[in-house]
Formats: sequence, structure tokens, C-alpha cells
Amino acid sequence: MVPPNGVGGNLNDPKLTMTSDLASYAVADTLSMLDDSVLLTVGVRHQRIRSGGFSNTTGLRTAHYDETANTPLVGLVYKPVRGLSLYANYIEALQGGPVAAGTNIDNVGDVFAPYTSEQKEVGIKYDAGRLGMSAALFTTAQPSAFVVERRFGVFGEQRNRGLELTVFGMPARGLRVLGGLTLIDAEQVTTAGGVNQGKDAIGVPKTQFNLGGEWDVPQVAGLSLNTRAVYTSTQFADGANTKEVPSWTRVDLGANYATRILDRAVTLRLRVNNVADKNYWASAGGFPGSGYLVVGAPRTVTLSGTVDF
Repeated sequence: MVPPNGVGGNLNDPKLTMTSDLASYAVADTLSMLDDSVLLTVGVRHQRIRSGGFSNTTGLRTAHYDETANTPLVGLVYKPVRGLSLYANYIEALQGGPVAAGTNIDNVGDVFAPYTSEQKEVGIKYDAGRLGMSAALFTTAQPSAFVVERRFGVFGEQRNRGLELTVFGMPARGLRVLGGLTLIDAEQVTTAGGVNQGKDAIGVPKTQFNLGGEWDVPQVAGLSLNTRAVYTSTQFADGANTKEVPSWTRVDLGANYATRILDRAVTLRLRVNNVADKNYWASAGGFPGSGYLVVGAPRTVTLSGTVDF
């Protein structure tokens, strides 16, 4: 595996290989029709990406891009009855290009121009007041990179299709829940020589599930306890789908306490992530021929507070 910084040189003396500056703004408007039962949103987003690539041996700049794009966004919502919404949307986004990294390639450090990705989504949402749920089908398409004749380049395409289910609300007094299930089919559509065509993309688990809850302790005013469980299924760390990253599950716990001190509203928060201190690979990334793994964070305790002035 290549280190996450994308270089294969001396790990004790890492070099800067890429810089990236992102900026964007959007303008949109929503039109209401048929007594607010139909909502149409149209807009445009202006994005700018400035990126530079540097040699990991000499430190000299090897590439520079300053790209802008105006990308559309369109959304349609139909409310046939109270609490029920049907929707569809389409959006494009400008994303930074990859960096050539790995071994046995002749253009290490090259930074490729930004590209435009697109996403289409249709869904349904029902909100009954105390409980709500939604379901959405989505598809995204974007270019992918691999090595051809010792040169890394953006030659391929990756397509993601999936289903996302969400539940939210307050099933009982003082109890709030939020959860979601995502099923994804990430396919390599175009690959080097067609060898990995149709196989799973690197670092995209087929199943992700999370469920969280928060409970207001009735005996102590201002105190609430919360928990969250996160599950991620297996994922592949290589384009040939021969190296598999195991699935993992993590449980987090927390507590919030809201009070007043010196006539100021104060909220204290305690959070313990990865309560069981489980060792796991959180995710995989990279491209065929050069990948990396991301280590999951160990048990982490965070204490924070906010004061309203």
C-alpha cells in the first residue's frame, strides 16, 4: 500500500505533493405552484478550484490548474397529501483531479485537471409529526484513474447506484431517534484493458448503517444521554477485488447538560467515541495499482462547552 499522502518516498521526510484551494457560491430560487403542492427549485453554482502538484523529490512544481465551472441544480417536490413529499433532483459539481502516485509509473506527482461529476436522485418522505421516514434512489457518475503503459491518467469511469433509507422522530416523550441505511453498488464501468470492468470500486462498502438516540433524563433537568451505533460492511482495497477490508461496528456514547451560570445559558458536552476501543480499518482509498487504508480512531473522549452571550 502507498501511504495516504500519495508518495512512495522516505516516510521520515515527507514532501508536499499537492495544494488545493476551493471556492464556490450558488444562486437559487424556488417557485411555488398549485397552492404550494408543487415546488420547483432551479439554480446555478459557480465553483473554482486552484490546485498545484509538486515533485516529492525536488519539491518543484510539476502541475498547476485554475479551473472554474458553472454547474446547474434542479429540484422538484410534489406534496399530494399532508406530510407526504415526492421529490427528484439533479446536480453537478466540480471536483479536484487526482494526483499521480505509486510505483512503476513515469509521471509521479502530476496533478490532473478538475472534472465535473453528476448526481440524480428520486425519493419519498413521510413526516407524521412524531415519526418520519424517507427513501431515496440515487446514481452518480464520475471519471476514474488508473495506469496505462507506466503513465497514470484519468482514463476510466465509475458509477455508483444506491438506496438510502432514513428514520427520524420522537417515538416517546423525551426520546429522539435518527437512523439510516445506505445500500450502494459502486461499479468500475471503464478500466484498463477492461480487466476490472464490472467489479466493485475501491473503498465503497455495499452497506452502511447508523442508529442514534437521545434521551432526556426526567429526574435531572437539562441532562440528556445519547448513543450511536455505526456499521460499515466489507469493502475492497484494490481494483481487482482480491484484497478485502473487514467490516466494522463502532458504538459511541455521550451526555449533554444545559444549565445557567451567572445568568448565562451554558451547555456542557461529554462524548466518548469507540467506547470498546476497537481496532479497525475505517476505510480504503486510492486507485488500481496504488491504494491506502485509513486507521479507525481509538477510544476518544471529548469534553466541550458553549456559553451564550
